[in-house]
Amino acid sequence: MEADGIVEGFLKSVEMHGLKYNRLIGDGDSSVTKRLHEISPYGRHFHIKKIECRNHLMRNYCSKITALSKITKYSLRVRKYLLTNILRFRSDVTKAVKYWRNTNDTNKAQKIKGIQKDLANAPFHRLGQHTNCDSYFCNGSNLQNTLNLVPEAENNGIMSEIQNIMSRLITNAESLLENKNNNICEQFNSIINKHTGGKRINFSGRRNYNTRVEAAVIDFNSKNFLRLIHKKHSNGFSPGKFGKKFINNCHRIRSNTIKRRQLFPETRKVPKMKTSGPDADYGMAEPLLETLSPEQMEIKKTDFLASLQRANVEQIEIDTREQSECDKWFQERRIRLTASRFGHICKMRKTTSCKNSVYDVLYGSDIHSKAIQYGKDMEVVARRKAERFLSKKIYACGLFVDKEIGYLAASPDGLIEGTAIVEIKCPFVARDTISAVEAVHKKLLKHCFIDQSTQAVQLKKESVYYYQIMGQLYITKRTKCYFVVYAEKWLHVEEIYYDHSFWKSKMEEKLKTYYMKCLLPEIIDPLYPKRLLKSDIREPDYICKNINLNKK
Repeated sequence: MEADGIVEGFLKSVEMHGLKYNRLIGDGDSSVTKRLHEISPYGRHFHIKKIECRNHLMRNYCSKITALSKITKYSLRVRKYLLTNILRFRSDVTKAVKYWRNTNDTNKAQKIKGIQKDLANAPFHRLGQHTNCDSYFCNGSNLQNTLNLVPEAENNGIMSEIQNIMSRLITNAESLLENKNNNICEQFNSIINKHTGGKRINFSGRRNYNTRVEAAVIDFNSKNFLRLIHKKHSNGFSPGKFGKKFINNCHRIRSNTIKRRQLFPETRKVPKMKTSGPDADYGMAEPLLETLSPEQMEIKKTDFLASLQRANVEQIEIDTREQSECDKWFQERRIRLTASRFGHICKMRKTTSCKNSVYDVLYGSDIHSKAIQYGKDMEVVARRKAERFLSKKIYACGLFVDKEIGYLAASPDGLIEGTAIVEIKCPFVARDTISAVEAVHKKLLKHCFIDQSTQAVQLKKESVYYYQIMGQLYITKRTKCYFVVYAEKWLHVEEIYYDHSFWKSKMEEKLKTYYMKCLLPEIIDPLYPKRLLKSDIREPDYICKNINLNKK
């Protein structure tokens, strides 16, 4: 309901206020962002950026530090220090952000990088290690006699957990810099709740609400009928024959249920039903109207492709070097097919429907799993280790757009000199292994294998990562990729060279066909946002034909 209300506000913003909103202040609920991404109220080219509420970020940070301090497998001294200095950990964050917010001689990107650097160092500073503290952050000369708990925290593993908790704040450094909150919404919601308790009664009177909560606690813990309360309200009368029968029946059912669950534990997991949008099979969806005719579609396709070819690809690369921190990076990606998708598309069977893949490309929201967050957090460390290993500088880059096929694009993790790119992977499942060979033997690096002749770890050519690298090399017009796989105890670097025959035989035509037949029609004339049904996404004739032949 919350998502529906916010989406309706965006849809009517131009009509009611003459405004288009390009920012949303949220509280960590991804369903709202996902729905806005699906609906695209202002069109596919308009990117709505989410700013995380400052209060929710800080509350979440303190809650996780508090929870970490109660895990008994870690050092007691460090845990006690964490618990007694929660507000100081928070203060380190707020003071660093305040300093950079008030700095006038730097641009926004530099401020964000400064905040990220200070936040990464903040746990070390608070635990007594000040080697990386800047003068504005602390005066290390006055703290020489303080206890340094960092070595102890690193030895028992709690330091890495603290860094993982801090990584969410580092990722949301821009939101902290914006210094926004949704207090006004929370205040309004509290007033609504005050007057709609049970939708009938105002429970804000003295001890009224608290008494009901306390009664619920007693009821939950005792699992018995509250006889004293009943007699108090009924002037001392017993519940009566039928009341007692009902109470005994409830007790019997509850007792039997507990015994059955203890004797025969439930092993079957019932899958959670996923519902989003109306149900087309039960009359909950409006009929799909106002689709373009084939002639109109072809005209729009031609115009759109011509606009892509007119784009200044060199300027796009320069303007998008901040990548995910840049709005233009999102805007340019949404109308093109990027290299990270190449493998999944090229390996699709001829009989596989394109509806799900089109939905994922155009409407799928960012996945926020622990593994993906770990990869993002470790990429900076991996880049630094790779530079040291290769003795070469890795330069940041933006979105490369192919000059010949204007709807293909790629964002490598970095560039080296004039002929090489860098692609970095930090697999979460292999983080505790001691070498790449061990990770492959344990089947934790499923995209790699060990060459029997050289005993070297290599990337499989059928891996989606190999397709991604071939696409990046073709689009960037470079000949070599340094494929970097990083874990905390090891670093693996493989040199992969561009294979033109692989690109021509296994990738180029499939990508062109997919974009022109599957993706482009939905970009030109989007059908999914009208009823939020994947089934509305167009299926090209050649896939329908293959599906029908397969059924026979």
